[in-house]
Amino acid sequence: QLSFVFTVPPKISNISSDITVNEGSNVTLVCMANGRPEPVITWRHLTPTGREFEGEEEYLEILGITREQSGKYECKAANEVASADVKQVRVTVNYPPTITESKSNEAATGRQALLRCEASAVPTPDFEWYRDDTRINSANGLEIKSTGSQSLLMVANVTEEHYGNYTCVAANKLGVTNASLYLYKRVLPTPPNPFPG
Repeated sequence: QLSFVFTVPPKISNISSDITVNEGSNVTLVCMANGRPEPVITWRHLTPTGREFEGEEEYLEILGITREQSGKYECKAANEVASADVKQVRVTVNYPPTITESKSNEAATGRQALLRCEASAVPTPDFEWYRDDTRINSANGLEIKSTGSQSLLMVANVTEEHYGNYTCVAANKLGVTNASLYLYKRVLPTPPNPFPG
């Protein structure tokens, strides 16, 4: 009596779509595959140190996801018949801003000055600058340049009234944070008098 064993290469039939979640959420990724013998499903986080989540598990559960767990996740379906089928899911993790650098500075009157503020956030933060609770706009010799995670406040020609405390505010839909920066007065050394007494 003859018995035939049909073998079928592994094929992923259903996988989660790319998703965006807030930090702290619980996430379940799904990867289903067909094949004969039954494919073994392996999940892997595609980072330099990405560990594998082994087992014949179609579901990958991440409890209380952190910003470090964002990125691409790879599902691999393998059996001994043919090369594995591989697909990826991108997980984006939103989190509120934290200011990573706020750089005070000093400048002499009549010179240019620069204050820098950097924040880490997803989505990218919006920046605002304040002086004594009054919002600063790009006008009157002041220019604000914000690109991505960094904002610069530039003073074209420093006068006495520019010295003092400034506040950088970074915000996205999940939160807001601020930092204080200071513009100090730099006193230039006076040149020696070429004609003493």
